[in-house]
Amino acid sequence: MSVNIETHWHPTTKLNAIGNELDFSRIDPLPSGVERDQIEEYCYTVEQLYGAYIETIRNKTILSQREAQTWVLRNLVHEGADRLTFDAVGLYIWAIGRETSGDPLSRTIIAEYHDHAVSKIDDATATMMHAGAPPYPDDVLDDPVALWVDATARRRIANRRLTDESYSDVLERLLDETAHTISLEELVKTYQNQFNSLATVAVQTVRPAWDREIPLSVHINSEDETSVDEPNDITTSQLIPEVVSTADMLSFNNQVLPFSVESRPATTGTDSMLVIYADGAHHESVSVADGIVRLTRAIDAADETLQTVSDRAQASGVCALGVRNEPVGNGMHLVLIAPSSLAVHPGDEPGGFIPPERLSVADRTLSVERVTNVTPTLYHEEYRPDTTLIWVANKTSMAESCVESHLDGPSSIPETNSAQRELFPTSVLQTG
Repeated sequence: MSVNIETHWHPTTKLNAIGNELDFSRIDPLPSGVERDQIEEYCYTVEQLYGAYIETIRNKTILSQREAQTWVLRNLVHEGADRLTFDAVGLYIWAIGRETSGDPLSRTIIAEYHDHAVSKIDDATATMMHAGAPPYPDDVLDDPVALWVDATARRRIANRRLTDESYSDVLERLLDETAHTISLEELVKTYQNQFNSLATVAVQTVRPAWDREIPLSVHINSEDETSVDEPNDITTSQLIPEVVSTADMLSFNNQVLPFSVESRPATTGTDSMLVIYADGAHHESVSVADGIVRLTRAIDAADETLQTVSDRAQASGVCALGVRNEPVGNGMHLVLIAPSSLAVHPGDEPGGFIPPERLSVADRTLSVERVTNVTPTLYHEEYRPDTTLIWVANKTSMAESCVESHLDGPSSIPETNSAQRELFPTSVLQTG
């Protein structure tokens, strides 16, 4: 696998030629005869053409840095240049603003960034087309002047901004304030007043993205249960108070999030749920105040950086964090190596360790699809050959069983993006 590059070619043509010969099935996907320094030189020339405009889009729109880079480089063509392929864009993002010690971003990853950017641009276009009545008909967009709000509205939004808030933050907050919101305390009291006894309120943390739209499971211990014996009947609207069913958002501890409710009998198990209220009859008693603490801790732990999750692991007594070399579904299989006495839970205990739902690594977010908790001994016996350690606790603070197991891996999280990516198997990185 090689590529011949003519010196008179434009840098974008050279990047396209190299990108066409990338082979991600090899340890080194770059074609033979191509030096990493060459690629970096071509990319920095391209950066002189497009970099300032990319930064303008990044700062003035809701596109992320990667989305702005991908969309501009894929869709806009500078005079004398070629349109970059997805593979060439991956080379550019890989080389600009980072050490070129990892692998270029694959076509799949770049295509996802591009799809996200196109979706956001389509949403913005649709908003512009339907934001007002004539004299702004659809055909104005053939030669548009994008005016999101008039001067008076812009000043009013600016006056409502808090310190360090972006305009998007202001609009989100103002929309939250206009939504019909119910507090977690009010929700529990409403159920207690309407039914003979509210047994349990729990969060179905096994649901995807549960921390972004709270899926509540309300378990009712009342005479009303006897009239709805079938599971399909138990979730009917008769068991959801009107003040709850008409609410849009759930508030707790200064957070406001969308939510949904399913009603179930009190006898329904809660082993796979995060209990945030229990009367003590079918589950160990949990007050609303303690439930709010549990829910807040769990949400805070759901989406973390590699550094923050390693800090929590160190403080909790985890020996090491590993990743299975093959992905699971659309994400990673996280392996927690810890003493058998360490509790691993979704947030319903004061100590222990709460696994993350998503992990931010360098320029991508990896979904944690499965978590396995093993002792150091079991790790060496069964998991070691197919697991990559991404972090190992400082030996001075390790439990004795951890020290004796001689875990070999990085004891700190590197600062550079490329070094962080090197911690993970390539197959796992390609899921993010």
